[in-house]
Amino acid sequence: MSDSTKPTKASFSCKYCQKNIQIPYGLPPTKAPCPYCGKEVTSPDFGKEEAAESKSSETSKTDETSKTDETNEANEADKADKVQPSTEPVVKTPVLLTSAAASIKKTSDLPDPNKEANEKLGEGEEVLEKSKEARLIWMVLFVLLLVIGGLAIWLTSSEKNQAAVAELQADEDAGPSAEELKKEWRAGGWKQDASNVLIGFMSAKSAEEKMKYVIPNDGVQEDLQQFYPAGSDDSDTPAEFFAHRSGSEQDHERGIFRMHYHQPGQVEIKDYFAPIGSLDKIMGMKEATLIDMAYAINKSNVSAPISIMAFFKDTEAGLKLDASVFIQGKFRTFRSFVNYPKPGDKKIFRVTISESIDHELRDNKQYRTYRIEDFAYPEEHVNVSVKVDSEVGKILSALNWRGMNRGYQARTATIELGWSQAKPVSLQVERLICWEFLGVGGEIGNTAEDADSDELTEVPLTIDK
Repeated sequence: MSDSTKPTKASFSCKYCQKNIQIPYGLPPTKAPCPYCGKEVTSPDFGKEEAAESKSSETSKTDETSKTDETNEANEADKADKVQPSTEPVVKTPVLLTSAAASIKKTSDLPDPNKEANEKLGEGEEVLEKSKEARLIWMVLFVLLLVIGGLAIWLTSSEKNQAAVAELQADEDAGPSAEELKKEWRAGGWKQDASNVLIGFMSAKSAEEKMKYVIPNDGVQEDLQQFYPAGSDDSDTPAEFFAHRSGSEQDHERGIFRMHYHQPGQVEIKDYFAPIGSLDKIMGMKEATLIDMAYAINKSNVSAPISIMAFFKDTEAGLKLDASVFIQGKFRTFRSFVNYPKPGDKKIFRVTISESIDHELRDNKQYRTYRIEDFAYPEEHVNVSVKVDSEVGKILSALNWRGMNRGYQARTATIELGWSQAKPVSLQVERLICWEFLGVGGEIGNTAEDADSDELTEVPLTIDK
């Protein structure tokens, strides 16, 4: 075959993707990546077929050439499948052909799949770098937000601290608060106010004037009119002789305070030098008998003790005196009532109550007996029996300890005592108005809980004596 009739190209099929690959005719076996799938293939050797092609006639050149090309393409494809790797080094010349119908290009002009892969790899690396940059930017933004948030919190806290300091400074400049002043007053400031109220009460000339200084309990004005008639005063118990008594912290928090006037029984010494008999006895000529001496030392020569409790309550109108307790102590109204019975007579008292075991009905299960004593004079007391199933008995059951698994109980209370109409007259508890002293810690209705319960509801004694 002459050079003018030699083919300029040859083709073979890729053993991987089976697509037709065109290469320059006469190219020795060469390893190169497939332009379609990119896998490495080896081109067949077309030089062995030149002898067979030269024997063909000139007339059938075109047809035979076409057939030969097809045959060669088929044979070369088969050979390419059977070709084993050569032991000799093979020059890897990258040959990239666009398509079977495309014209042959130089190897340098063919697209390099490695370049495309590198470009893709480069694009991937560029995307990765951009992703890293984006993450770095987000991290920086997050850190900035944290810093800004922390700074805002610090500024807010600093402003609050400055405001608190300013408020504290303002409070210090303004002086103690109302609560602090009240606490200080309860600790000791009440004493001067209580003295002023007591002096005003004792200096008043009428019941109406005295009412300005007292707690307006029911019946207190009538008592003031009875025990302080026109022209009377308290000069026998001067206000300056009343001493302030510290109560419990609980009582002070409730606004309950106390002053106390105490004068023990006194003996008139001059009465001991009274004549004890006739002149002979006085001159010592005769000895005086014990009867003579007993007449000289008469019981009336010993004055009775005086104990006046002045309770005060802090009200919306200021500190007020409990005149009911004051009158009961000064004028001994409890002793007079229980010692001089008057059928049908009734009166309200402030007392201390406890269950008694020394009574004639102690073996009768229908009754319980209670010791009722004057708060100011504990030695002056009376025992009163009460039916267990009565309204008063149910309330007083909170104090029962005899035959029960609990200790002795004593509580202050405001009660109404009364003498029966029937003869012989007997003393009765008409009503238990409230625990503690009415108007001073005690409120009407605070006994209801005890009436329905066998358990003692803790109500503190008003103030220890």
